Amino acid sequence: MKEHTLCHLSKSFKIAGTYIWLLLLAISLLQSCDDDEVKNKPALYIITEPIDGLSTYGGAIQVEFLCNLDWKASTDASWITLDETSGSQSATIDARIAKNEEGADRTGTITLVAGELKKTLSITQKYRDTSTPQLEITTKSPLKLGFEGGNQSISFVCNVRWEASVDVDWISFSNATSGLEDGTLDFVVDTNEGDEIREGIITIAAQGLIKTVEIVQQTEAMGGVNLLDTPEEDYSFERITTNKFWPALGEWGGSNTEGIGKFGANNTAIRVSAGSPTPRTGASYLFLRMRDNEQANSLNWLWRKLSGLIPGKSYTFSFWYKTPPEKDMVQTGNIRLGAVVDAADISNLSNPLAPEVTFGYVAASDGVLSSSDEHKKVSYTFTMPAGKTEVYIVWRRNGHQQPFLDDMSLVLNP
Repeated sequence: MKEHTLCHLSKSFKIAGTYIWLLLLAISLLQSCDDDEVKNKPALYIITEPIDGLSTYGGAIQVEFLCNLDWKASTDASWITLDETSGSQSATIDARIAKNEEGADRTGTITLVAGELKKTLSITQKYRDTSTPQLEITTKSPLKLGFEGGNQSISFVCNVRWEASVDVDWISFSNATSGLEDGTLDFVVDTNEGDEIREGIITIAAQGLIKTVEIVQQTEAMGGVNLLDTPEEDYSFERITTNKFWPALGEWGGSNTEGIGKFGANNTAIRVSAGSPTPRTGASYLFLRMRDNEQANSLNWLWRKLSGLIPGKSYTFSFWYKTPPEKDMVQTGNIRLGAVVDAADISNLSNPLAPEVTFGYVAASDGVLSSSDEHKKVSYTFTMPAGKTEVYIVWRRNGHQQPFLDDMSLVLNP
């Protein structure tokens, strides 16, 4: 009896074990089928969140998405540019957003399509991004004007409310003095009927930001506006006495190339100097050596290039000069001054645009401007040929000279 019972139980356990094994196998097969189904199911999911309030000034954003199919990307906005429009599997593409100049906020959509799946990403861009106030005046200061005055304008960039003001009564505004739009601020300058240069300040303020432009107006006696009187130029040489090399190579040149562009050394053919003789203005002047007895560091000719001129217009180039007295250095002859458009004409001052003028120290010579006891002004007027915008101003020695030059000027004639 006991043996029969044990045998029966043993058989029962074997049957139960078989059923358990079959059940585990079935579960395993079902799980395998589910994994295959998940693996092969089309998928497209955009990770990048919708963008709301993108800066007015645009820029680049990254669009990241998950995909297990071939995909195509497109946009419904002309101001959105995609660096990639098709591909396969998950990717990140760049979308470039242009500056918003439409006058209002705008919304565009990027669409991704993979098989029958389609996902979209919306981008909203502000017209005015005021989160960071911006104010920049693009007109260079100071703004220098002739005595006649007239209509003028200042250009600026601003993304918040601004307001303009002026501290003198001879400048008045001719358009809005406040607003939300950047652009230009128009104003009128009265004629300067006095005998002194006058200065005024135009101020633009925007949410704590303050920018100014200085207005400097000449007198009638001063003539036209000096086009070389800018921070980039050298109407007077005191601005460049701390430079290691001067003049800038490419804008000046001469027969003694070793002497051009040097600064300070006594044996150079051209240098900025200070002290004796007294400069006409400021603290320094340009010192030229143009003598035969100093072959190693002397100039036969010197030139300066002037660019950005207007074809058909008349200009006057001028400077002030002085020379050592005869007792300090015997000087004979003169220096010829003229303007040419071809570099090949520099060395001999050939084909000048107008008759040359001469200056220097001589005891007596008709037609030569001579000075050793005071600064005198040398002026040369020429007209730009058609199609030309650059000229070379040339100093060509005719004998032995050693002039000191100061306060160079270029004026556009009426």
